[in-house]
Amino acid sequence: MRVKFLFLSLIIGSALPVSAQNLTTIDSLRKSLTPAKTEAQFDLLNAIGFEYRYSYPDSTIYYCSRAFEIGTQISVKKNLSKPLSFIGLAYANKGVYNKSAEYHEKAIEVATNQKDSVQLGFGYNNLGRMYFDGGDLVRASDNLVRSRDIFEALQEKLGLAYVYRSLANLYESQDQFDQALDMSTRAYELRKELGDPRSIVSSLLELALIYEEMDSTEIALQKMKIADSIVRQANDRVTLAELELGMAEILFDEKKEKEASAKAEEVLSIVSELSNQKLFIRASLIKGKYLTLQKRHNEALIIFEDVIKKAEESGNLAYQIEATQAAAQCYQALGQYSKAHELNDKREVLEEKIKNTDLQQQIERLQFQLQIEKKELENAMLKSAQLKSESQLSAQRFQNRLLLGLIISITAAMIIFWNFSRKRKRINKQLQAQNHQLSDLNNEKDSLMNIVAHDLKAPLNRILGLTRVMELEGGLPDKQLEYIGMIKDSTRAGSNLILDLLDVNAMKEVGSTPIPNEIKLKDWFAERMNSFQVAADTKRIELIGKNQGAELFITDADFLGRIFDNLVSNAIKFSPNGKLVQVSIASVHSGIKIVVKDEGPGFTETDKQSMFQKFKKLSARPTGGESSNGLGLAIVKTLVDRLNGTINLESKSGAGAEFTVFLPAMKK
Repeated sequence: MRVKFLFLSLIIGSALPVSAQNLTTIDSLRKSLTPAKTEAQFDLLNAIGFEYRYSYPDSTIYYCSRAFEIGTQISVKKNLSKPLSFIGLAYANKGVYNKSAEYHEKAIEVATNQKDSVQLGFGYNNLGRMYFDGGDLVRASDNLVRSRDIFEALQEKLGLAYVYRSLANLYESQDQFDQALDMSTRAYELRKELGDPRSIVSSLLELALIYEEMDSTEIALQKMKIADSIVRQANDRVTLAELELGMAEILFDEKKEKEASAKAEEVLSIVSELSNQKLFIRASLIKGKYLTLQKRHNEALIIFEDVIKKAEESGNLAYQIEATQAAAQCYQALGQYSKAHELNDKREVLEEKIKNTDLQQQIERLQFQLQIEKKELENAMLKSAQLKSESQLSAQRFQNRLLLGLIISITAAMIIFWNFSRKRKRINKQLQAQNHQLSDLNNEKDSLMNIVAHDLKAPLNRILGLTRVMELEGGLPDKQLEYIGMIKDSTRAGSNLILDLLDVNAMKEVGSTPIPNEIKLKDWFAERMNSFQVAADTKRIELIGKNQGAELFITDADFLGRIFDNLVSNAIKFSPNGKLVQVSIASVHSGIKIVVKDEGPGFTETDKQSMFQKFKKLSARPTGGESSNGLGLAIVKTLVDRLNGTINLESKSGAGAEFTVFLPAMKK
């Protein structure tokens, strides 16, 4: 149920605005364009760009870039940040989050310089939404709270409706449904006052989502029916299809399969796989499930296999799993047990890919809680500093009043310092208590991390051992060998994450002393490069190695291997297909220099400030579906420091990265 409604929430956030792309409006706006560079031209270009932001984001970038140029040339007094915000939204819809953040931050800077409070509020909301979509809840919360404070101070209803909706999504993601319901209700009341039908429908759908999560199905359906009546009056067919599909999914879960199937058929008569593939797939799944219940398994199989194909092409694991499981049940019912078994094996492999993210999500949730506690502590410290400042001002007044009488001044000083001392003691007690709570929470986080990692390590090792036994026994078909290989890859990925977690905790608490070993650099370098060739070939990456190191080098072999492996694997993981990765090792002075250069997305200035911190997700994302836990560079920096070495980065956003590591030789 929760997975299904997460799909629906994505539809509310993206597909609904797509249906609002009014082509008649766009044509009318475009006809109004003239060559003249005026404020009216600036506003028209912004309006066109805004209409295109979901369906054709590249057009948004084009028209809003023109708007920004004109606005700069004619020196508009307000709203110059608006086209930058729209460009940021367009890049977020394209999935280019580093560019999206860049434009949103620039919009905030321009709005601040123009003292444009309304656009500043929208800038913080848009930046917070982008961070939320990217999974960074801490920065999302910071920006959304800033936006809310601005709009509440201005009593800006439209802005408040947007930011209340964003906060509702944030609370819902943390299962804080009471707060989510409060925010979503506030947004709905404001949108009713503003009177825009599509915004009202969007709010009703959001409320239905939250009520369904709270197991209030009847209320959820009631909200959807109200939205349905509004949409039918507006004759908005795509939004109507979304509503019908949402109700169909609820009805199917409530065992009203015939009604659900009828609504799914209505949706399929409105949308096609080309006009809206997600709606098409979801409606097809309901239709296929209904046919299965009617024992029309062959007809259902045609639908499920088509959904599997489309979901594989789009990379949607959840739809693949649901359709694969349903198809396996059909084959089972038809007596084709080998085919059913094959699909069930495939489903288990797909489910394993999703489960690998659970541990990372637990860690992120703990980090979110720690950040909130940290901010509360910082607020308390600010209050203490304010009291100290007030005391200093009082002391200055005391000096200025000395001429009025020594007795009065001394008395006033005693009262002031007595009050200050009492307040300071109270604040210090609060700070000590909060420091203790923060320390306990941090220790609890470390303990949980170690417990989870140790508990998962043994079963993963047993799974890996069993796969090796199955391979040694032989006699397995090629397809089953392929599945065993996929199981081994998934298990190794989980084991590597656990090892990283245990290692990074161990390094933090007690450290480890490097042990000098004599390494034959030529053989060592060739062996390491060969181990990455398969990963490079999979992504058609050209991997070039150059060894100019001395014959022998003395250092800790394990530390050196982990530094080298993390840097090279990151270069391959974050490089697009068909690019070049260059790795070299050379002798310099009394040590060696390792250089790893790639043509990936590079590092932003914000990335560089936090790239060596644990569990920090940077703007770049793996290009081949690989996992990233945010520990690799933190481990590299720790090990380089232990070896008394240095690590440097040369990179610009979008222009690749080059890491250079210098390690001095150790004495044996």
